[in-house]
Amino acid sequence: MKLGIVTRFIFVLSLLTFQLQVFAQDSVQVRRNLTSDRTAAHGSFNRRSVTDSTRVGNDSLRNDLKKVNLTFLSNIRTGSMADFVAQLNEKSNTYTATNTGSPKDSIAAIKNSIHEEIRQLKSIKGSISNYSNSLHVTQDQIRNLVSHYDISANNHSRAYQYLDNAQLKLSSKMDSLETINRTIDGLIAKNQRHLIRLDAVHEVKNVSKKVDSTSSKSSIWKANTAAISKDVILNNIRSNYSNNTSIDKYVNRTDWASRVLLIVLGLGYCYWIVRVSYALRQNDPEHNLAIDAIVGKTIIFLLTLLPFVNFFTPSFILQASQLVIMLIFMFLLRHRMSGLQRKIAVILIVFYLLDVFVNMIVSDDLFLRIVCIAFNLIALGLVSYTKRRIKNVDSPGYISNFIYVVFAILNITAITLNVIGHVEHSRSFSIACAVGLVQSFTLQYFADMIKADVRNQFKKDRLTTGFWMRFNEQRTLAIITEILRIVCVLLAIIVLANNLQFIETLLVLSETFFGKVRSIGSISFTLGNLVVAVLVFLVANWFQKNISLIVLGGEDGQLNQAYNQKMTLFPLFRLAIILIGFFMAISALGMSLDKLTVVIGALSVGIGLGMQNIINNFVSGIILVFDKPFRVGDQIELADKKGRVKEIGIRASVLKTGDGADVIIPNGDLLSGRVVNWTLSQEYSKTSFVLHVDRKADLEQARKWIKEAMESSVHFIKDRDSGISIQDISEEMIYLSVSGWVNFAANASSFKNDVLLVLYKKFEAEGLKFYSVIPPKGN
Repeated sequence: MKLGIVTRFIFVLSLLTFQLQVFAQDSVQVRRNLTSDRTAAHGSFNRRSVTDSTRVGNDSLRNDLKKVNLTFLSNIRTGSMADFVAQLNEKSNTYTATNTGSPKDSIAAIKNSIHEEIRQLKSIKGSISNYSNSLHVTQDQIRNLVSHYDISANNHSRAYQYLDNAQLKLSSKMDSLETINRTIDGLIAKNQRHLIRLDAVHEVKNVSKKVDSTSSKSSIWKANTAAISKDVILNNIRSNYSNNTSIDKYVNRTDWASRVLLIVLGLGYCYWIVRVSYALRQNDPEHNLAIDAIVGKTIIFLLTLLPFVNFFTPSFILQASQLVIMLIFMFLLRHRMSGLQRKIAVILIVFYLLDVFVNMIVSDDLFLRIVCIAFNLIALGLVSYTKRRIKNVDSPGYISNFIYVVFAILNITAITLNVIGHVEHSRSFSIACAVGLVQSFTLQYFADMIKADVRNQFKKDRLTTGFWMRFNEQRTLAIITEILRIVCVLLAIIVLANNLQFIETLLVLSETFFGKVRSIGSISFTLGNLVVAVLVFLVANWFQKNISLIVLGGEDGQLNQAYNQKMTLFPLFRLAIILIGFFMAISALGMSLDKLTVVIGALSVGIGLGMQNIINNFVSGIILVFDKPFRVGDQIELADKKGRVKEIGIRASVLKTGDGADVIIPNGDLLSGRVVNWTLSQEYSKTSFVLHVDRKADLEQARKWIKEAMESSVHFIKDRDSGISIQDISEEMIYLSVSGWVNFAANASSFKNDVLLVLYKKFEAEGLKFYSVIPPKGN
């Protein structure tokens, strides 16, 4: 009974204490609010005492401004969050060292640590989301105030300054939170890949334990010499196949989006070659592309690019796909291959099948290991024989020096590992040798196949005046060759890494190398983002250079003559593309545009002093575009240069002279110089020259001959005024000034050539003297 009374007393006392604490906190808060109100009132009184024509001016605005609460910004410690995320990122980079040699307990501890880090990162993302919502609400509140009271620099200046500073603080916080959020997303994805890799490491360790329990590493002179039976071979195949358990994972866990994308690409490629073949068949009856060739090329396209679907491609699938590609290529090239090439191809396929089979049944038995070594030696001999017999680089089956050296190193390594007892690794190197050798042929065939299809596309467009006629065939093939070379190198690396079973380590090292955050001052970036930024800028640069060809058309990389006035605004389009590409590259690099603005502002003085001529030419180019003193296609004359305007660029313009030279003239010179435009208002132009006619000739008859010679020229305009007047008379000659209009200023010399040629024949036939001189400048 007494115990119950004591319990109730303690409960009542605790409740009173809690109420007193709440009352005290409320009192403190009230005093703080009163103090804040007094301070605000005092400040308001002081502000009222100063005469200001743009002060706030009404209580409603002041009350609404008090509601814009920015005190919570001090609680958003983005610097601390960024440092914490950076520490987690550094810690995540240390997980790459975990491999099959790590203890099982260590792997489990690392996995638990990764799970905990992911939980912490997701918690930070939740906090960032809440902070962002608060920032957006405050931003909307400020926008509503500005809109409601029409606040500007001239109206309510103090309120405008206060809200403008608030906007800057909010934008800075939001940019910092967005950067941290992107970093967290990348870190979560990286940690999840670590978990997948550690699961694979765990599976590999379990498989390795099974292998180690059945066989022990021993040198070849200590190998098992027991008899080889059918059961032993089947057990070896089953054991070696069990080491390749990634087949189920590849089939069940591969992202279907990648598979669908590859299928779509394959169907697009099939449609392309069918469409080109159909067009060529209509214009060239001798051209023929059979259905089996179309299907075969499509299968080759799909199987060649298959490793890109999933980098973790099982070795068995790679071996089968390379064999199918080789067989299809032999079928497609059966009419082009010589007897020697066909013989080498058949021997290679038979050897490939036997080599793969032998390496599937290999174990620690002495006989099987000797057979594997024999196959390695045969492979070296076969490759050496092929290299000696096929020396033409463009011939099917050619082996380059680089491939030969790599193949020899892999074979020698496989033999060495077999001798010292690492049979499993020796098997991987042997299979890598065989698959790599076949792949070197198939990739060469694949590249030649794509380039042949591109040539067919150009051939088809030459017959039908298609889109590809706008580009130069040789330059296009050179670019496609470089792209195919990069693709083939990546495919070879992926296949080799899968066969040697170090693809996971390669991906982790690549991720660490390209994903590690590096800093230059306050700018942070990764090499992966840098590569993407460079690619974006290169694509934008190529597009701005070729936009005129793409949009207006041309032939063999040159614009048509019909484009003339259409090119006026294209320099601005090119400038816009460059700027868009530049800002996209900066965004891909991970840099904030506000930092870029600060950098540009800091360098503006140096840029203005050091690049005056470039900026002058750039601004002059913009003025030329809008002022239009001349247009593309006009015939102009500047100082001692005369020709047709070929291109108006951002920095300089190109003038095509009469002798075929391209003169690059800075836009500043064109704008400030004295330019003569012969075709500004019309295309035709007047030309004149002096003829020396023998005094024995009948002057009226000579005039008639000259007029007939002028009318015989295709460049002469008959419906415009022309003149033949006496300029001077000497003792032996009469100087006649001949003037006429030609259809284009550039045809003046051709017109004179036509007239002189006709008159020369006429005067020679009459036995009269006749010649011409160039009139002096200024006449």
